[in-house]
Amino acid sequence: MNKKIIFLGIGVFSVLLLALNGWIFSKDKSAFARVQNVHLASANVMDIKRTVMTKGVVVPAENETFYVQDKLGYVKEMEVKAGDEVTPGTVLFTYENPELEKEVRSLEQKKEETAVKETYYKDLQTKLQAQADALGTDKKEETKKNQLEKDQAKAKMESELAAARNSSIDEQLTKLAEEKENLSIKSNTQGVVKSVNQGASEGSMPIVEIVSKDDVQIKGNLTEEDSLIVEAGEKAVILSPAIEDKQWKGTVSQFQDAKKSNEGSAFPFTVKMDQANNLKIGQHLQLKLKPVIREKAVVIPMSSLIKNKGKPFVYTVQEGYLKKRAVRTGLSYGKWIEIKAGIRPEEKVVSDPTSYLTENTEVNVPKAKKAKDSKKDAPN
Repeated sequence: MNKKIIFLGIGVFSVLLLALNGWIFSKDKSAFARVQNVHLASANVMDIKRTVMTKGVVVPAENETFYVQDKLGYVKEMEVKAGDEVTPGTVLFTYENPELEKEVRSLEQKKEETAVKETYYKDLQTKLQAQADALGTDKKEETKKNQLEKDQAKAKMESELAAARNSSIDEQLTKLAEEKENLSIKSNTQGVVKSVNQGASEGSMPIVEIVSKDDVQIKGNLTEEDSLIVEAGEKAVILSPAIEDKQWKGTVSQFQDAKKSNEGSAFPFTVKMDQANNLKIGQHLQLKLKPVIREKAVVIPMSSLIKNKGKPFVYTVQEGYLKKRAVRTGLSYGKWIEIKAGIRPEEKVVSDPTSYLTENTEVNVPKAKKAKDSKKDAPN
C-alpha cells in the first residue's frame, strides 16, 4: 500500500514538473517571438579624471602664483600690472585659443546650414499640403494625393532631424562658450599684484604673482606619480577629519622642489583658499583633487558593454535590427567606459542589452526621452 502511494506521488510530481517546464518554455519562446524593445545611449565625449587624495596642513598665507598653461592657448593680453589691487574675480590675463575659435566658427556655420534646411522642409510641408488640398477626389488624383502625403511625411522627418541637429549644436556651442570663459584667468583672492612676467612660458617663472590678503593657505605633498598629472590651477576640495560634513574649495597655486624621504620623493604644493574660512594654523586636513588623465575621451555607459570570451562588443541598431560591433576599451569612469576604437562620438548603442538579444534580432526603439546631462552621471 505504501509503495503504491509512493509511486503515485512520484507520478504526480513528474506531471507537475513537466507542466512547469512547458510553461517556462512557452514564456521563453514568447519572449523571443515578440519584437524586443531596446533603449539607445549616445557615445559622449568627456574628460576622464582621477581622484587623488592627500594630506595637508594649514599654514600662514603667502603669494598666489599663476603659471602659463600651453593647453589653454597663448597669452593674448595682460589685464593687470605690478602694484594693482585685485579682488576675487579680477581678470589678470587672457588666453587666445585659435583651435577653440575655429571650432566655434565651424559649429556656427553648421547651425546656419541646419537652420536653412529646417526652414526649407517646413515650407515644403506647407507647399505639399496646399497641393494635396487642391486635388479632386477621382482615382487618378487620389494616387497623386497619396504620393504628396508621403512626400510631406518625408519633409516633416527631415525638418525634425534638422531641428534636432540644431539643438545638439546649441549644446556644443554652450560648452565651448564655457571653455572660452575659462580663458580669462581670474584672481581667487584679494591682494596686490607683486609681479607680472609677460614673457613667461610653461614650466618657467610665474606669469603673475599676487600678495594675498588671505589669512591661511594649505601645504601638502604629492607622490611622484600624482605629481605628473596634477597641475597648477587644479581645483581642490578640502575636508576636515575633525568636522564632519564640512568642506571648502581651493586651487592648487604652486609647486616646490621635490624633497627626499624614506618613502621616496615627496612633491610639495600649495592650495590657496577660494572662500572664507575659519581654519586654524596647524590644522590637519584632507585634500581631494581630480586631475584630468584623458582629455576628450569617447565614452559609453558601462551597462552597454558586453563581453564574449573576454572580447568586448556592443549592439547598435540598423534599420530595426541589432548589429554586433567589436570595440576596444580603455579607462573606466564611474558609470562610463572609454571606447578607444569601434564607436565614434554621438553614435548610439543599446544601453542595457538583455540575454535574449542576439545579432540580427528585430527590435523596436521607443521614442527617446530628453537626454540626461552626461556630466551629472560622471563621478564626483
